[in-house]
Amino acid sequence: MRYDYDFALAGSTGQLGQVLLKMLEGIGTVHLIRRGDVLFGAPTARHVINAAGYTKFDDNIKRYWQDNIRFAVELSNWAETFGSYFHQLSSEAVAEYRKDVLTESSGSPRAHPSMIDYALSKVLTEQAVQSTMSPGKLSIYRTADFVPSPGHFAEDWRKNHWLTILFQAGKTGFNPGDDFPVWVATTGDVARAIALLIMDPRVRNRAYHLLGHVYYWSQFQEAAQVGESASLLQQRMVDTVRAVVRIDPPLANCIVQYDTKQELGELGFQWEYLELDYWQKYGKAGLLWN
Repeated sequence: MRYDYDFALAGSTGQLGQVLLKMLEGIGTVHLIRRGDVLFGAPTARHVINAAGYTKFDDNIKRYWQDNIRFAVELSNWAETFGSYFHQLSSEAVAEYRKDVLTESSGSPRAHPSMIDYALSKVLTEQAVQSTMSPGKLSIYRTADFVPSPGHFAEDWRKNHWLTILFQAGKTGFNPGDDFPVWVATTGDVARAIALLIMDPRVRNRAYHLLGHVYYWSQFQEAAQVGESASLLQQRMVDTVRAVVRIDPPLANCIVQYDTKQELGELGFQWEYLELDYWQKYGKAGLLWN
């Protein structure tokens, strides 16, 4: 089939979508899809990429349902109708509370009653698009938490990111010597990895794990700024974040990226490791833009 565009991208105004858009524009032609667009009758594309979603950790069930699940169903059905490749962005959060380790070949993630609503919406989104797309036409990208690339704090900053909230509390946001692990990658690395995998001609219909590197809360505590004690509101937000992120077992122990890391390595890609200097700058930015 002859397509109008190389790529159709939903979520181009999000933190990751903005960076991904620039990369895709360097590869081919891009049509932007906005929530509320009438899809049938819109220009067609060889690759349809859903980078849209509601990511806040709150109790807005309606937004999780409408923005994450239903929108992905509408978009994937549109892609399937025209034989397009469909690329769904998901999250490492789908591995929450697993007793085993989620690999790229593990199949669909399992829902768990202790999951936060955001994670559960991602599980259901994956299952929905898998039921929609034909074999060989679907790629799912489970990403780690991502932070601005070095030198791009101003344009990529997320004030409501859980790391930002903890760093805004200074040294009190983390515990000294805390060995709690988290996967973290930069926005630029995640976008570049997705662009490379989209253009990889190998058979699709699989999941990719884009996780970056493991960091520990003790590293964040070392890098956090020394300042005034956290306010009552800040401490309340810190306590809320900790309850959501510090789960048992740690999410970083429930998901790996062996296959994806190998494939990306064959494409000449390596994840950037963020040294102490980066996290110190992150901590300063958190206080500056508090």
